[in-house]
Amino acid sequence: MLGRLFGRRRGATHAALPRRLEEAIAYFAGRSNPHHYARSAYLGDHTALALLEGRLPIYLDTRGTDIAPHIMLFGIWEQNYTRLFQRLLRPGDTVLDLGAHLGVYTLLACAAVGPSGRVHAFEPNPRYAALLRRSLAVNGFTGFATAHNVAVGAAEGRTELFFDWEYAGGGYLATDSVPHPTGTEAAACRVVALDDLFADPAVTVDVVKMDIEGTETFALQGMRQLLGRSARVRVMFEFAPGILAGHGSSAAELIGLFSGLGFRFWEIAADSSLLPVAAEDLAEQRDGVVNLLASRGDPTAA
Repeated sequence: MLGRLFGRRRGATHAALPRRLEEAIAYFAGRSNPHHYARSAYLGDHTALALLEGRLPIYLDTRGTDIAPHIMLFGIWEQNYTRLFQRLLRPGDTVLDLGAHLGVYTLLACAAVGPSGRVHAFEPNPRYAALLRRSLAVNGFTGFATAHNVAVGAAEGRTELFFDWEYAGGGYLATDSVPHPTGTEAAACRVVALDDLFADPAVTVDVVKMDIEGTETFALQGMRQLLGRSARVRVMFEFAPGILAGHGSSAAELIGLFSGLGFRFWEIAADSSLLPVAAEDLAEQRDGVVNLLASRGDPTAA
């Protein structure tokens, strides 16, 4: 009788073991990686609502194979860069997100600077600008953040944005040297110079994130005055000499503009650390893609 009783108990324990293991795995996964619990809901019309870093609702276009799946599954995107980006921000800062796409950096900036700060996002794709405005609204950020459905450049003008829905984060502006490629969609867009948009000499900026697929030189030409009067500004940007050349610029021209404004450079490593790099070395590059941080002083100083 005792043997039969203990046998039943052992059997019950063994039957419960898979459930207990699942509970333990879920518990430790949640403690070690909260993004494991990323939530998302499909809303129809190629639109999903997900949680960025498990805390910020963000609207996504589900046709994309770059940002959208990562956020829907894991709640994160470009963690090595977003970690550094958030370390640069302080409550009350003014932040510009140039090439905002779906607004990952915009929303993180809003959460960091708070209502005492200002965040301006610039996204020429009308679909993504509309989704970003919805993301700002659902987070309660519209009082201090603005999504501008325009591109940034050297001067006021009109052009076209070329893109495809699968990887629309790689959309780029038309130039004389870049004709409309086969198989891509086009959307008319306005181009603005930031010096015109922020003409008030009292306006300064603290952090700029710039990812605009080869037109960085023109954007910098259009914001020299703004950067010139912003003593502590830090600029995170994608540096791709080959793409710059395709748009009629060069590494030397872009780096020369930054250097003329007193900036030094750091490469952003995979672990979010900063590695100093000489302007002369950057100016000589012809290919490759790296992410850089430009600052006049210690980029992580308060």
